[in-house]
Amino acid sequence: MRRSRAVFFTKYIIISIIALMIIIPFWDMIINSFKTPEESAIPSISLPTKWQAAENYRTVIERGKLVNSFKNGVIISGFSTLLIIIISTMAAFVVGRRKEKSIKIVFFLFLMGIITPPSFIVMTLMLKYMGLLGTYPGMILIFTATFCPFPIFIITGFMSTLPKEIEEAAVIDGATPMGVFTRITLPLLRPAVATSFIWVVIKIWNDFLFPIYILAGDTKKYTMILSLFFFRGQFYTAWNLVFANLILVSLPVMIAFIFAQRHIVKGLTAGAVKG
Repeated sequence: MRRSRAVFFTKYIIISIIALMIIIPFWDMIINSFKTPEESAIPSISLPTKWQAAENYRTVIERGKLVNSFKNGVIISGFSTLLIIIISTMAAFVVGRRKEKSIKIVFFLFLMGIITPPSFIVMTLMLKYMGLLGTYPGMILIFTATFCPFPIFIITGFMSTLPKEIEEAAVIDGATPMGVFTRITLPLLRPAVATSFIWVVIKIWNDFLFPIYILAGDTKKYTMILSLFFFRGQFYTAWNLVFANLILVSLPVMIAFIFAQRHIVKGLTAGAVKG
């Protein structure tokens, strides 16, 4: 009995510490977004002596061009995610059902794409040669190629838990491979697809390195995360505006995660036990 209580309190303490490690930085970001530039120069978790919330957020939206940046982020994230999900589900359908050695090699190459770091110099030169550097299509193609491997890995693993008999019955009834994929397999893959969808959206929306290289300094095409540059100079950083900008940048992803967390958990746990 004493041992079980000790284990319970130990778990409680560990969980509390982890929660504080997450909550304190978030609180620090929120509270400093309400302060004056002078007071936020040294960020702290204390309440502001002078509240400047409305002015800070209005300045961020206007000077940071967040409306245009939000539009850019929606265009790039939306089309990139759509292409990634289409390619990933179709690739997983083939890789998960066919057992040839060549297919296993292809799947291994997909896995290599997860751990292999991207070469920004090669990507930049390639897009420049194709005339896509600093454009939406160039940004979308780079995101699609970079973030496809992980969804393929997730969906392929989920495919292995689905019974083949349903697909075989559809083939006997005269369904084409595309008909089997769209009418039978794709609806069953919904949990894995939802998990991959949210993961991809979060990765693309929060990505900083690819846009800064690929957009080639074109501020009109900047995503929301790149709007941080508008509040940082060579000798001075307006930390209150930086924190306010971070809050607004994180808001769409947080809302999406709150509404989709049930699908994420379901997608990660579905198929864990076959029965």
